[in-house]
Amino acid sequence: MSRLPIQCAMVIAIALPSLVSVHGQDANDYNVRIPPFMSIRALRPDQTQTHPETAGDITFTNSLWLARTASSSGSTVTFAIDHSFINQLNNSFRRDVRLRTPRMFVTRNSGWGFDTFQDQSNYVNGDEIAQVQVSSTGPGAALVFLEVTFITADLATLHDGDYQLTVIGTISEN
Repeated sequence: MSRLPIQCAMVIAIALPSLVSVHGQDANDYNVRIPPFMSIRALRPDQTQTHPETAGDITFTNSLWLARTASSSGSTVTFAIDHSFINQLNNSFRRDVRLRTPRMFVTRNSGWGFDTFQDQSNYVNGDEIAQVQVSSTGPGAALVFLEVTFITADLATLHDGDYQLTVIGTISEN
């Protein structure tokens, strides 16, 4: 009699796994994407110059920008204005602007290069936009020199007051 319960217990233990059957399977994947780090920063403060009241243009030099990217496909940096220099006392007085990227220092093997080296507004003909661009083919940093030039043009039509312009630097992944 003691043999029977042991045999039953063995049968139950053997039969139990066969009672649980898997009829399908499903899964969810959970992913976290860390976007490539990118940054752009103006390294110098705002600049002001006094016009010498001559026919020459006024160039703001040594405007430095630091662009950094961790993107394996690289990044594109754009420096742009959406209007020419505007007189703050009377916005009907304007002067054109020229943007230029004369040089940059870059990290090795990052593939930084000049896409659009120079551009200029032409407010008389309705072109208020100027934009220059540099880009990389891989991760790395660039110290970009940006020149902003106030184009004097006709000195006789140069109205007194402060002329203002803002340059926006933008970085995006390639």
